[in-house]
Amino acid sequence: MKLRLVTAVALSAGLFLSVSGAQAATPTMDGKKVKVLKAAFKGGLQDNTPTMAVGEDREYCTKHCGRLPFVYKPAKGAKGGLMFTVTWSNPASDIDLTVVEAGPNKTWKTIGGCNGAGNMMEKVYLPTTALRSGKTYALIAFYFRSVNETFNSKVEMGIPSTIKPTVPAKADDIALINCTL
Repeated sequence: MKLRLVTAVALSAGLFLSVSGAQAATPTMDGKKVKVLKAAFKGGLQDNTPTMAVGEDREYCTKHCGRLPFVYKPAKGAKGGLMFTVTWSNPASDIDLTVVEAGPNKTWKTIGGCNGAGNMMEKVYLPTTALRSGKTYALIAFYFRSVNETFNSKVEMGIPSTIKPTVPAKADDIALINCTL
């Protein structure tokens, strides 16, 4: 009897893994068939100020973030860069938005970011000159502070940048806040 139960559980787990693995394929953004990708992430109740003090690399974040990966492969005639947006509803929450590009040997490189504060939205716009066809990218919503919040993430292709500068560009290279509205 115990052997049957263990076998049934093992088979069920194998079936679940094979189905969820098939559904987890990385989507391709082409600007024609797929112009928008969306995901919602639950941040729970957490404050990651101490985590940031020890310097967690956001590119490799798995515990304190949501990740929306995709392959950028524009179709013929598709135009425009990519707008990355994360929104939330509680002003006590704060997330930081990072955009990464996949490299060799499962490495990631940050190519854009936004660490604004005091708002409920962060955006990063990347022109086509900053992107390479066929490469994998990911939007990372880092839960700097979450008060049982759901963060809504979106990547859009073919829309103009609506981001207005908030600080001089030289300062933004360090502060990464020239991306907020």
